[in-house]
Amino acid sequence: MVTKNLTSQAEAGTHQVNAFLKQYYGVVDTMVCSPEIAGLAADQAKTTLDSSVYFSGMLTELQRIQQKYQDNVLGVWFADVGLQELVYSDNSRITSADVDFSTREWYTRSEQEQKTTVTGAYVDTGTGEMVISVVSPIMSNSSMIGVVGVDVSTSQLSKILDSIVVGETGYITLIDSSGMIIYHPDSTVVGTTIEEAQYSSNMQEALSNRSDVQGMAYTRQGTPYYGSVAALDDIGYETLGILPAEEFESHVNDTVHTIVICFVVCAILLAIIVVLLAISIIRPLKRLDTVARQLADGELDVEYQVKGHDEVARLGQSTLRIVERLKTYIQYIDELAAVLDQIGRGNLVFELQYDYRGEFAKLKDALLRIQKNLSETLSSIATSAAQVNMGSDQIASGAQALAQGATEQASAVQELSSTVQTLNEKVTEGAQQAGQMIDQLNEVKNQMSTSNGQMQDMLAAMQDISQHSTAISKIIKTIDDIAFQTNILALNAAVEAARAGAAGKGFAVVADEVRNLAGKSADAAQETNELIAQSVQAVNKGESIARATADALSMVAVSSDEVVSAVERVTHDYQDQAEHLKEVSIGVNQISEVVQTNSATAEESAAASEELSGQAQMLKSMISHFVLPDAESQLPTPSFEQTIPSAPQPSAPVEYPDSMDYTDKY
Repeated sequence: MVTKNLTSQAEAGTHQVNAFLKQYYGVVDTMVCSPEIAGLAADQAKTTLDSSVYFSGMLTELQRIQQKYQDNVLGVWFADVGLQELVYSDNSRITSADVDFSTREWYTRSEQEQKTTVTGAYVDTGTGEMVISVVSPIMSNSSMIGVVGVDVSTSQLSKILDSIVVGETGYITLIDSSGMIIYHPDSTVVGTTIEEAQYSSNMQEALSNRSDVQGMAYTRQGTPYYGSVAALDDIGYETLGILPAEEFESHVNDTVHTIVICFVVCAILLAIIVVLLAISIIRPLKRLDTVARQLADGELDVEYQVKGHDEVARLGQSTLRIVERLKTYIQYIDELAAVLDQIGRGNLVFELQYDYRGEFAKLKDALLRIQKNLSETLSSIATSAAQVNMGSDQIASGAQALAQGATEQASAVQELSSTVQTLNEKVTEGAQQAGQMIDQLNEVKNQMSTSNGQMQDMLAAMQDISQHSTAISKIIKTIDDIAFQTNILALNAAVEAARAGAAGKGFAVVADEVRNLAGKSADAAQETNELIAQSVQAVNKGESIARATADALSMVAVSSDEVVSAVERVTHDYQDQAEHLKEVSIGVNQISEVVQTNSATAEESAAASEELSGQAQMLKSMISHFVLPDAESQLPTPSFEQTIPSAPQPSAPVEYPDSMDYTDKY
């Protein structure tokens, strides 16, 4: 509770500070939108602030704002970024020669955040007061061209925070974004940092990290305190709600004492209530426990006095109703047991006397459905058994006749199969003989083809011989010409030798011998030419005979081909007949198998029909042991007693006290 109050006061301080500063946010936003100030910042023709046509209007605007907020505002100013010149409402100036603008917090924060913001606290050199600056940049094409600001005294802010009461001796402290203390009841601490004010390390860390701290214990200059931190996120300021440790712990101890006393009083009252409730519940429950034990042992004649209208009394009333209902259920069970015993003996003629309620009503309906369904089912079975017996006799007679006819068909089909088999063997034998004949004819055909080929080779050889003889005749002609020329040369040589006289005698001898040799060569060439002419005539005659023989062989080969084709057609016809006969044989065999199967099936059907007739008789005998409603005259009399013992009479209706307010759920 104390921590919550401390935190709420710290948050109240942030709200007060935020409300105080927001009014000056509006002031600088108005300055940015002023035509004179915006026009001066955007005037690119100016060389100094005084040279701009907007300067006088701008100065008038600054003076107006200064006069309006003179109680809290120490200065209103405009800074030109391009000229690096700052002018106040009283026309005092600061230039880049006096200070580097880029090192000032108002310049760096405006350039970085590009929105209205608040600087940390600092001491005004002119007045010596603690002030903070609310500044806003003037932007053009995302570039900062100027800055406007108001310097606000913290004295009014200190008065606001001083009015916030935290407990009896607590207070609020305001710390800026740099960690400087702006407000503190102890004026010696104002203007110092949290390190210089000797805050403990845990609080320094919480303030530096802007942590959400509630009721944290810390020390300052060795004195213990408890504090809660609330942050102004927009400007980076923080308020610290503080209570001295003595007061904080005193409030905590008082709260703990109060809680302990309340807890003890509540515990005592609760114990008394629990004891009284236990006494009022345990006694009736003990009596109910006795009744429940008797019921568990099967004793239904129990007595129990019901008093009161609480839950235990209602439980006792319900127990009595359970006892009365159990007595009625016993009567139901006795009757149902008798009925089930008779059903087990085969007697389906019964009638339930009681008006069953609750779940037993479902049991009664189920027994009646069983009676009806079993009666209908057994009657249907009896009827079906009679029909099955009659049908089985008819099936047996038909099966016997079918078996006899199938046997006769099987015998006839067997004879037909034997005839087809014999015919098939003969056709197959003829096809085999025709195949052998085709093989022989093919062998003759091959031999004729070989002879024809050899004859053609012989014709080609004779033609070669004839051509060679012609070539030899040409060569012999050449030799004859050579002999003639040689003879002429020899004559010329002899003439020349005669002219030479004695010197040409040897040459004459040689010429004579050459002439003799030329004569012999001419004679030999003549004889050879005659022999070759005779050979050519013989070759031509042999070629004519061989060509006639080749033509005859070709005609024989053609005739052989026709004979082979005819025999192949006959063989193919034999093979087709053999295949057809084979298929006929297969079909006859299949018919024979089917007929034999039909015969066997007919015999089996006859046997099954007789077996079915016996089973139908057995089924009728079994059904005859049941007694069915409205069907006693149709079935044989059973061997057991058909009457069902009379059901026990229902007891008098149970009456319940009016105080029970009993409603039968069944």
